[in-house]
Amino acid sequence: MITPSNIEIRPGILKSIAGRATEAWEAAGSPIDGKQAPSYILIIDEINRGDISRIFGELITIIEEDKRLGQRCGITVTLPYSKDQFGLPPNLYIIGTMNTADRSIALIDIALRRRFEFKEFMPDYVELKKQTGTLEYDIDLSEMLETMNNRIEFLYDRDHTLGHSYFLKVKDLKGLIEVFRDKIMPLLQEYFFDDWSKIDKVLGMQSELDPRNSILVEKRLDIKKLFPGKNDSEFDNDKRLYQVNLPSFEDLSKLSDKDKEK
Repeated sequence: MITPSNIEIRPGILKSIAGRATEAWEAAGSPIDGKQAPSYILIIDEINRGDISRIFGELITIIEEDKRLGQRCGITVTLPYSKDQFGLPPNLYIIGTMNTADRSIALIDIALRRRFEFKEFMPDYVELKKQTGTLEYDIDLSEMLETMNNRIEFLYDRDHTLGHSYFLKVKDLKGLIEVFRDKIMPLLQEYFFDDWSKIDKVLGMQSELDPRNSILVEKRLDIKKLFPGKNDSEFDNDKRLYQVNLPSFEDLSKLSDKDKEK
């Protein structure tokens, strides 16, 4: 392989952190399990979306526990450009994150699957309760999220439940409205392909409540005005149309204390 002379070869993220981890491991006496040495962690976010062959290349082999430096089957590889010998110490841990709702998870390379342990992290209602407590109007975010997720699991599946991280920074009603408008509602639309009847069920049949206090309201259209001269029997009179009814921040700030009590 010919490398142009004007290209500077520099260590990447993996090689850099592996170098520091190796130095710490050797300074600790090169323990076989690596636990007596300082731990180094490399996090690869949404690892299932990356091109694994480009991320790891020939290094995929040395990720395995028994292929690490100092292990029974420990090996090193020759890097293609620098020609340096390279191995991974046992005190370097690689964490890859992924969302199980992402359809691309089914395409994860089998070579990657068998080199990682998979640990599931479901919504943590206890942690959400601990960090947020109860908001104004006696809104219990933990109870609300758990109820919505039970409905989503029933209507869709457990892999599409909402994570508690959406609500961790919510401190008041304004923040809650922002989360629903900008994150929760678009996500539910994607989950149910704009099937508003199911979205309405997830929200607790909001359209049947007082429209002034509902996230979703049913929108009625006059068929005779839309299609003058047409017979009503040609259309589905039972079709339900919905629209989001979240107040703007400006409208919310204008509410008087008396209105809020209502």
